Amino acid sequence: MLAASLSGPWTGTYSLGGPAQVAFQLEGKRASVALGVGHADLQSVPASKGAASVRFRLPGAPAPLVFTGKLRKGLIRGTVRQGATRGTFQVRRGTAPSLTARGFYTGGGRSVSVVDDPYGPARLLDVDNGAVHALYPAGAGFAVGSGFATRAPAQGTAHFSGAVAQIGGSSLTRVGMVQTEVRFRSGAATLSGTLTVPPGAAPHAAVAWVHGSGRTTRAYLPDLQALLLHYGIAVLAYDKRGIGQSGGSYPGESPNSATIDVLARDAEAAVRFLATRPEIDHGRIGLAGHSQAGWIIPLAASREQAVRFAVIFSGPAVTADENDHYQNLTGEGETPQSLSDQEIDARVLAEGPGGVDPIPWIRTLHIPVLWLYGGRDMHIPPRLSARRLESIAAEPGHDFTIETFPHANHALVETQTGLTAEMLRSDTFAPGLFARVGAWIANTIPAHWRAPFAYRPR
Repeated sequence: MLAASLSGPWTGTYSLGGPAQVAFQLEGKRASVALGVGHADLQSVPASKGAASVRFRLPGAPAPLVFTGKLRKGLIRGTVRQGATRGTFQVRRGTAPSLTARGFYTGGGRSVSVVDDPYGPARLLDVDNGAVHALYPAGAGFAVGSGFATRAPAQGTAHFSGAVAQIGGSSLTRVGMVQTEVRFRSGAATLSGTLTVPPGAAPHAAVAWVHGSGRTTRAYLPDLQALLLHYGIAVLAYDKRGIGQSGGSYPGESPNSATIDVLARDAEAAVRFLATRPEIDHGRIGLAGHSQAGWIIPLAASREQAVRFAVIFSGPAVTADENDHYQNLTGEGETPQSLSDQEIDARVLAEGPGGVDPIPWIRTLHIPVLWLYGGRDMHIPPRLSARRLESIAAEPGHDFTIETFPHANHALVETQTGLTAEMLRSDTFAPGLFARVGAWIANTIPAHWRAPFAYRPR
């Protein structure tokens, strides 16, 4: 057995091209390990012992992640490496409940996922209907909040202990996902990500998850990633270049032609990486993403033949200048808009197009594409985008499905006003959104499809 002084929970950070959290518990010859937000969830792996040392490895590509450390003055310090990439880690006694709770659970007729991102509390997501409740640490467990990021009034408690969750008096069992920490090349840059494969027989359909604007990591909108996983789609989520643990230079937030081109090439590289994986069906690889991905995905799909389908959440089908003008008129969800929707759309059209224009790329697409919009989106123009897509969808050779959810905001969370402050109190994604995505997947990507995936307790 491991030395008694090493047994028990440890938490801290590691750096492997960029910083992230790590938490593990050592018991006997095993380590239960969870990495930082967006990285691999809790998994049990063999651990080797020494008098005051520990070593364990996590699944990775092109090589596993190997942690090797020694106990000194109450800290375990050491090295972490993945092939030629090397870094360090340091942990101390303690737990990280939000890290170790993440994952999928099933039981009592419920299918839920615990997700987390850098922008707020962890969340309990019902992957059947999109209901969502924030989780707030409370003693050894969590208080279940009343909305997306609202604590009171509490809706009960939740406790997570490895393979079992107790949520509102129901016992649920953790579902076994296969997660791999990966690194792949995009031009001169090495991008870092996490590939999550749901249960069921391989090979699986898969998507590379494409970011919206900003300095975002692989943890971008984990709720929508969980939705795709729930319906049997493997997800490769990666840190944007120059962010998190990915190399290369961050190309900037402005959606100019150079930035969109670089980010599209990264998405293409992620698709090509998926096409090397034996657990992935190379004929069922797609792209999925949100917001600025509405420009990135069509360009990437127009150039990379391995892309066979796409799912685009709140993606603009207008030019960059039109989108900027729309945001200026709506207040971007921070203040109530002073004009009607019709007046705003008319002013955007009167201002005219300019900058990046996705329409030429969209016209080249002859793959199935699902476009999803919120009618209360104050970041991209949903009505103008849907109108332009519908005109192209009517042309021969296009397989586009366009759906608008009247009260959903930019994140496709149900609201009445679209204001961010209201979103934080909302307790659900747009009603019907999750089922609609599942139905489209069932009808569009049928080979080996299972609805939803066959849950098998870990």
